[in-house]
Amino acid sequence: METILLAPSASLPVEDRLHLAIAAYLARYKDLSRKHAATDLRAFVSWCQERGLQPLQAQRPHIELYVRWMQEQARYKPSTVSRRLSVVIGFFRTCVIDGVLEHSPADYVRRPHVPPESPTLA
Repeated sequence: METILLAPSASLPVEDRLHLAIAAYLARYKDLSRKHAATDLRAFVSWCQERGLQPLQAQRPHIELYVRWMQEQARYKPSTVSRRLSVVIGFFRTCVIDGVLEHSPADYVRRPHVPPESPTLA
């Protein structure tokens, strides 16, 4: 019988724990939603790796810096920043639910203001 590992064990290498946590998070979605969530999560993981940070070891200040980077360096629109942050928050929440992390470093990250009306003309 095949053994299924539900929560990534702390004894696994960090990269394996990360890949299992990402797979568990993305399993919640299907079709285009999964593809878009994967893209947004990959952006965060890449941002972390470029700074020598293991994503599962990120703390609240790291996520705040990621938000500032998206706003100030990448110059993403508020809706994009908000969506990508929502994916990161959801990922860390899933990590807590699955026992990968004790608490989410994204719990108290302030979400950027998104205007209620789109600035783009329809």
